[in-house]
Amino acid sequence: MTAQPIAQYLERLETTARAASAAEEAFRREAAKRFRELENERAFAFRRLNLMRSIASAVSGAKDEEEARANGSAAFLRELEWTGASEQQKQVLERFQPVIVTTWEAGREEASETGIETIDKELAAFEKWFDEERKVRFLSLLEREVVELPLVEVV
Repeated sequence: MTAQPIAQYLERLETTARAASAAEEAFRREAAKRFRELENERAFAFRRLNLMRSIASAVSGAKDEEEARANGSAAFLRELEWTGASEQQKQVLERFQPVIVTTWEAGREEASETGIETIDKELAAFEKWFDEERKVRFLSLLEREVVELPLVEVV
């Protein structure tokens, strides 16, 4: 075997190794992107759960729709840490009212299974409106910064 075929062989192996490295890096980038997507989906699902748990709890004892709206609105503002004083906050709260009302209606004894579907539709419509209107995901407003405190041992 001469030096020329060996050099070509080694060059071919190097090309294969570089291609494998590039494929690995591309996969890592794609996997990291997918991981971030799944992480966001999980976070948003829990934020949605916590918001709706708070709304359902707030409206559950309401005797009428007016009381349900008041209780649900207070819970909504509390979850967002809003006062409801600004025009933008008032607009968002107003658009959320159908979610509050359908949640209250679905919690009543005479409610049917379609009430749950209606909550889903109203919540999805609200989130879509907010996302398009404000150019940011509604559920990102519910993000809470986790403050890490130093561990202190008491003796």
